[in-house]
Amino acid sequence: MLALQALCAFDVQGDAFAAALGEFLNDPVNFVDLGWRGRCEPEVVSLAREFAEGAWAHHAQCDALISRHVTDWSLERLQPVDRNIIRLGLYELLEMPGTPPAVVINEAVELARIFGGTDSPAFVNGVLDGLRREILAASAPPASTGRETDATG
Repeated sequence: MLALQALCAFDVQGDAFAAALGEFLNDPVNFVDLGWRGRCEPEVVSLAREFAEGAWAHHAQCDALISRHVTDWSLERLQPVDRNIIRLGLYELLEMPGTPPAVVINEAVELARIFGGTDSPAFVNGVLDGLRREILAASAPPASTGRETDATG
């Protein structure tokens, strides 16, 4: 949730937000908004920073991929929260292969339930699942033609 809030701030302010990211991530007001009291654990803040900075650093690459899956919409027309939830999920799918895709998509859908509109969970799920399939297909080894020969020819 904290990474999403920071990524939304990046989306509005651009690279200039990087200078304020540390202060933002440690502002207790953000935690109260999330239902927490006081400060967040340093590990959570560190992970939120990693996700927000990483997703923003890769947002052009992510946006190009997302655009292929939202053919009836431009990225600018997407709800900002939905756009950033999808960016965050896609960043995790691409850069953190140790996290199972089902977990990434489920977390994104939960964020969409909390922060998005009525249709956001289904929309986020559909787009991220399509992206997951594209990533999986791109990383799969080429299909066998049955004509391979061994080293002896």
